[in-house]
Amino acid sequence: MKKLGLLLLFQLVALGIFAQDAGLSKTKFVIGASVPELLHAGVGFDLTTYNQLGFTVGVGPTMGGVWPALSAEHRLYFGNVQASTNRRKLFFRQGATYFTEGEEGAGVLSLGIDLKSKKANRGWTIDAGYFLLFPRTKDRYRDSFPALRFQYFSYFKKHQ
Repeated sequence: MKKLGLLLLFQLVALGIFAQDAGLSKTKFVIGASVPELLHAGVGFDLTTYNQLGFTVGVGPTMGGVWPALSAEHRLYFGNVQASTNRRKLFFRQGATYFTEGEEGAGVLSLGIDLKSKKANRGWTIDAGYFLLFPRTKDRYRDSFPALRFQYFSYFKKHQ
């Protein structure tokens, strides 16, 4: 749990360092499927054209059941700005997931891309990387696994 807290602290420091752009906030709703969470829904907040902060609630798979999961993430966008969205397309994601019923949390690092839909203010996100489980018990070792996520997003309001 201590390492999960350190990962969240790192996200906040990175957010402060890179949040120097004066862009306006924009909120989006997301639903998706991923590993380590199985199914999730949440919100994302565009802080700048380089940064996005997101929170999701979902369910994660376990041996013989599912655990509720809470996640937080920070995305650092890079690459060329797309004319149609006024946003950078590629991102590096740092995330943390807490399984509320279990004894584990997970830190996630991944690279991804936002793909715009034909409908205005909607699209798909795909990212891949790895996640590291942080057990709270001393008798378990840390497990590292591939992470993969697909999300559909819809913005609440247009860029200004």
